[in-house]
Amino acid sequence: MSKTVRELAKLVEGELCGDASLAIDRVSALEEHAPPGSLIWISEVSMLKEAERSAASCVVVPCEVTASRKTLIRVAHPKLAFAKILWAFHPLERPPSGIHPLSVLGKGVQLGRDVSIGPHAVLGDRVRLHARVTVGAGVIIEADCEVGEDTILYPNVTLYHHTRVGRRVIIHAGSIVGSDGFGFVLDPATQRQVKIPQVGDVVLEDEVELGSNVTVDRGTVGSTILRRGVKVDNLVQIAHNVIIGEDTVISAQTGIAGSSTIEHHCILAGQVGVADHVTIEAGVVVGAQAGVLSGKRIKAGEVVWGTPARPLVESKRQIAGLSRLPDLLEEVTVLRKALQQAGIALPLSQRK
Repeated sequence: MSKTVRELAKLVEGELCGDASLAIDRVSALEEHAPPGSLIWISEVSMLKEAERSAASCVVVPCEVTASRKTLIRVAHPKLAFAKILWAFHPLERPPSGIHPLSVLGKGVQLGRDVSIGPHAVLGDRVRLHARVTVGAGVIIEADCEVGEDTILYPNVTLYHHTRVGRRVIIHAGSIVGSDGFGFVLDPATQRQVKIPQVGDVVLEDEVELGSNVTVDRGTVGSTILRRGVKVDNLVQIAHNVIIGEDTVISAQTGIAGSSTIEHHCILAGQVGVADHVTIEAGVVVGAQAGVLSGKRIKAGEVVWGTPARPLVESKRQIAGLSRLPDLLEEVTVLRKALQQAGIALPLSQRK
């Protein structure tokens, strides 16, 4: 597949500077020695010299770049333009519609037009798949689930009963939606843990994407809800009755405990831990490996880090102070000796 620079500039609504007739046959990364005929992108003006040293024929650049010996496409958001161009060269490929003879369909299953069901998929009773749903090999969809138009379930995804999935959702291989929430109560008489029935459900709204091996637990009562456009990386745990707002992004190995609410357009970086009954307001950024304690409310727009999570400036100050601790201890030892020599005795710590 080949496209001219003129076509690509039009696609991303960019300003073309240079040879509009150049043919582009692939999209490359700046660091991978892009060959002639390829397009690359940069996010900052400081990267232009490196881009000019490459053999790439065209560079997508921020508007601040005004001139280059390369043919340019100038845009306000280079990474967004890069994504659109990449889709143009690599459109989503779907398997042909049809029901594989090795799949199993329960009673009362309803299938929309152009549905694709792969081998060894199992659909329980009263499952409803809307138009153009793709069900990969080994997928299990239990009874009374509903899956919206153009959704893709990759191999070995499991949807427990009564799960509701919206349109254009993508769930990657091995993810499980609707498993029981972690609910137990200790019986004082027997000193045994008694399971609390998990009778709620899970709702994934339109354009949600779950990475591989994500688990989303059903509500104890009521629903666990991921609102429109939520994006979840691999290996994330989302507990019962969690609500996640629109266009929030959650990175790998994050865990979110029960009954927490994360509002719209938040970012949770890798390995974040969110305890139960937390509220994270709109637009918050939680830095990598941060821990948000039970019942905590983080105000809209804050950037927090550390455990317990604090505003970023405060957290950095504390880390800087901690790095000075060995020197401070040495100074205290020297001061104590000097005071002793002067006949002044400081009380010793009472700690054992």
